[in-house]
Amino acid sequence: MKCLFIINPSAGTKTIQKKLDKIIGQMILKNLVNHVDVFYTRKKDDAYQKCLQLKNKDYDFVVSVGGDGTINEVISGFVEKQLSIPLAILAGGTVNDFANHLQLPRSTRKFIDMIKEMKTMKVDIGKVNHQYFANVIAGGMFSDISFQVSKSEKEKFGPLAYYINGIRQLPTQLSTNLHLKIVTEKEKFEEEARLFMITNTSQVGGFKDITPHASIQDGVLDLLIIRKCSPTDMISIFKDYKLNNHENSPFIHYIQAKDITIDCEENIIYDIDGEEGKKFPIHISVIPQALNIIIP
Repeated sequence: MKCLFIINPSAGTKTIQKKLDKIIGQMILKNLVNHVDVFYTRKKDDAYQKCLQLKNKDYDFVVSVGGDGTINEVISGFVEKQLSIPLAILAGGTVNDFANHLQLPRSTRKFIDMIKEMKTMKVDIGKVNHQYFANVIAGGMFSDISFQVSKSEKEKFGPLAYYINGIRQLPTQLSTNLHLKIVTEKEKFEEEARLFMITNTSQVGGFKDITPHASIQDGVLDLLIIRKCSPTDMISIFKDYKLNNHENSPFIHYIQAKDITIDCEENIIYDIDGEEGKKFPIHISVIPQALNIIIP
């Protein structure tokens, strides 16, 4: 087979990149591939632009090596070009929510086994205005932390870097207030909120089952809103989350929908798979089974 590796050499703690020579060598030794091309990204949108140049006949599969931002660029290019090439993900970022949700392997042996079996699954992808997302859109409390953590902090501390910065900003974050106007195909409502997130998977920021009913194959997106509440109420929400009961909290509004429009009176930065979004209103929709992912 013929494959392409798209690699972000500066992603996360850079540990996964050290395994690449071994992984590629093993793929060749085991006769899984007879041709390997490697593309290194240098700046934002390099991975996206590379994927826009691809045709279905070019490769038998593509491997994305990087974090959620790199995955977002690769997936955006794949969906934009409507590519059916199987995509393997080798998570090399700081948090890797999308890859962790799919329980994708990170060890050399398990990754090679996955390629050998070549089992694929078609998954949903989200679209926000003219952009795509694999995992999440989030705005409000703590959602801009990822933009404030430096590359050196990520390399040194890994996911802990986000939590450290979150704790430092706790008093400011807890005072976040958003006035949201939301329209879905099912309902129309307004909320005074601390945070909103729209997810494709159930894992956000390293936390599992944030949106417990989320599935990347159900043809809907999951909207979770934390309503305006006191710091004491936030502690109550966290306790409910630890008990897997937070969706029933009076401070949580949780729905599933195929089509969502959100307007926000406040001028805030929101997160799209680790990248910045800045303009409202935003229109979010789901593209069912838009991507062919290689899974264990």
